[in-house]
Amino acid sequence: MFNPDQDDSLLLAQVEQRQPDALLALYRKYSVRIFSLLYRIVNDRPAAEELLQDTFQRLWQRPHMYSSDKGPLLSWLLTVARNIALDYKRKESRRAAHLVLPLGGDTGFDLDNLPALESTVDPEVSRAIRQAMESLPPAQKITLELAYFEGLTHPELAERTGETLGTVKTRIRLGIRKLREALLNQGKVLRL
Repeated sequence: MFNPDQDDSLLLAQVEQRQPDALLALYRKYSVRIFSLLYRIVNDRPAAEELLQDTFQRLWQRPHMYSSDKGPLLSWLLTVARNIALDYKRKESRRAAHLVLPLGGDTGFDLDNLPALESTVDPEVSRAIRQAMESLPPAQKITLELAYFEGLTHPELAERTGETLGTVKTRIRLGIRKLREALLNQGKVLRL
């Protein structure tokens, strides 16, 4: 019987040895956080559930892709999940009619209602992130939200917002820098 409190490196080694109970232990340990992120990105419960399974299938098929010197296993799993979700959204957007955001600044994101963030990050850090996002100039905030939650590439962001590619890149770089500074000023340390 596997203990879900076991060290991730031990569980990962067991996954590499094709021990399904180790994968199950990692699933029990991280599935709620990963599902929360997936749901936040795709806003569709059945799709998020399927993408959660895809994330752990990817771990099962390619455990060697994770490298501990790049950060904790959870960070890697969240990155894999995010990439899978964004691929899903891109595929779905090809099927649907192309949606254009109004340029009035409303992205449709409600920073006061972040259930995914609340269950992924401790509530104090979640508040700090919300405050830091609110402190950004609107153009940087919108650009970061579109880049992260919609998964738009820099050229897609430029097309969507009507800005030059250089402006989009600058807004993302400055926005991330300001977020990092705001969080550090609040005593929070996050990788951005």
